[in-house]
Amino acid sequence: MDGIENMDDSLLALLGRARAYCASAEQCASAVRQKLRDWGADSALAAAIVGRLEEEGYIDDARYARAYCESKMLRSGWGRMKVAYQLRLKQLAADAVRAGMDAVPDEAYMAVLEEAALKKDASLRDADPAVRRRKLTAFLAQRGYTMDEISQTLTKIKQL
Repeated sequence: MDGIENMDDSLLALLGRARAYCASAEQCASAVRQKLRDWGADSALAAAIVGRLEEEGYIDDARYARAYCESKMLRSGWGRMKVAYQLRLKQLAADAVRAGMDAVPDEAYMAVLEEAALKKDASLRDADPAVRRRKLTAFLAQRGYTMDEISQTLTKIKQL
């Protein structure tokens, strides 16, 4: 981080701005790198600042993955497939993604899935059980749930 210690005031301001950005909400390294480039930093400087922020504890991709998984899976009702895809887009390491997914208890995850299925089922107007099942399956698949999870849940709520 030799370049960081010898920065001029504008670059120190950029580092301070990045610290404030990271302190306001959990961020991943790729998002901070992109934000720094948006603010005018070149790739090398952005990488150096991100490295410093990681050393200082402002950025931790594993911590970000855990928070993201808990938020999207338990509060937003997303399935594992959709969450994993979004985290891959954010360039997180596979082990960080796996650890984030493992941090969400299966019971809580399945309860959210069941709640989403019941809520959607209540909003469907079709009388034909096959149509209802197809619509529920499509809805839950779009949310990122696997076919096994969907099938298990629909069986559980007796929507055969």
